[in-house]
Amino acid sequence: MKFDELIGKIASESGLAEDEVRRRVDEKQRELGGLITPEGAAHVVANELGINLFSGASKTRDIKIENIIPGMQSVDVVGRVRRIFPAREFTRSDGGKGKVSSLILGDDTATIRVVFWGRDTEKLEKIKEGDIIRIRDGYTKEDLNGEAELHIGSRTRVILNPPDVDPEQFPEVETKVRKIAELEDGMPSVDVLCKVMRIYEVREFTRDDGSTGRVVNLVVADDTGRARLVLWNEDVSMVEEGKINEGDVLKVVKGYVKVRMNEPEIHVGRFGKVVLNPEGAEVLAELPEEKIVRKELKELRAGDRAEIRGAIVDVAEEVRVFDRKNGKGVVFNVVIDDGTDNMRAAFYDKLAETLLNVPLERIIAGEAEEDISRRKEELLGREIIIVASVRTNDFTGKEELVVEDLNLNPDPKGEVQRLLKEAKSIMGG
Repeated sequence: MKFDELIGKIASESGLAEDEVRRRVDEKQRELGGLITPEGAAHVVANELGINLFSGASKTRDIKIENIIPGMQSVDVVGRVRRIFPAREFTRSDGGKGKVSSLILGDDTATIRVVFWGRDTEKLEKIKEGDIIRIRDGYTKEDLNGEAELHIGSRTRVILNPPDVDPEQFPEVETKVRKIAELEDGMPSVDVLCKVMRIYEVREFTRDDGSTGRVVNLVVADDTGRARLVLWNEDVSMVEEGKINEGDVLKVVKGYVKVRMNEPEIHVGRFGKVVLNPEGAEVLAELPEEKIVRKELKELRAGDRAEIRGAIVDVAEEVRVFDRKNGKGVVFNVVIDDGTDNMRAAFYDKLAETLLNVPLERIIAGEAEEDISRRKEELLGREIIIVASVRTNDFTGKEELVVEDLNLNPDPKGEVQRLLKEAKSIMGG
């Protein structure tokens, strides 16, 4: 094989530019005191890069992404880059600093996250979304969702736009905005256009390393359904600073999906972002709110469904955890008084989590007694608005409320506008 052919093959196999390969060959010749030919130096450089010049790239048995599982070694795969996420720094257990970045790689069977560590994150500087890359000698681990993710190690080579690959074999990158009804557990890197229906309280939490973080939940909707939008840490400030309000339309970019208690959650993690007033917002701006009649407690009868505004005047001594077919459930009871009557209200699962401002997982595990105790003191006398259905308790024979939605922070201006609207309709104005 002629020298220029050797250079071309090394460049193709390694993903390096030909000028860089020539520089390394020249450097290797100087290092060895000129005792080898340029061709010999090229073979040495190729070996150092893990390239066998006597076998072609086309002989590599690339695996389809759908067949990749956790725990594999020496994985060879080709795909098109769907998404690239920016590098971030982190603190190692020994106190040192590290860097990590990732991309989503896809072929005609599936997608997978590819993780780059340390200096390897610099490889992403030459890669852009839509490129085709070949990865050789990667290894896989199990991610937080139990799925495989591919890691770039010291022996791994990343080859950009390999010449022996037909680009038409790989789907073009399409940025598709998902409908809420399409969301499934474990979906990575999803874009969702949604309207903010409810904003709950900001909650602080403690990580395993003792540091604290913040999280806030929002109820969002489109024309196919509702979901929870979960913002973490820095993104929480968008709510606190009033940049995000109920009624706003948002676009979540590169979020990921979890399903808890049969409800989809869209998480905006370290790789995602929220876009305010996005293109296409007008589609959801007029999304109608469900019309629910405000009623006084004295008016309610079994089978009614209404909006109630009142104050919490009593709380249950404990949160009840019970068994369901598909796992554990939680219910917390309070007494609500609106000045006309009082009634017991039951908050189940995520609504109990929202009311108590404590993660369900901690409640079920029995790890939140002190937090719940403090929270119950805060709730007494608090004014709230709920949407609830009325049912008759089989044990007591009394009517009680089953809460379906909760507003812990009623907007006084909104209440004034509602009263003015009601007065205007009564007067026929």
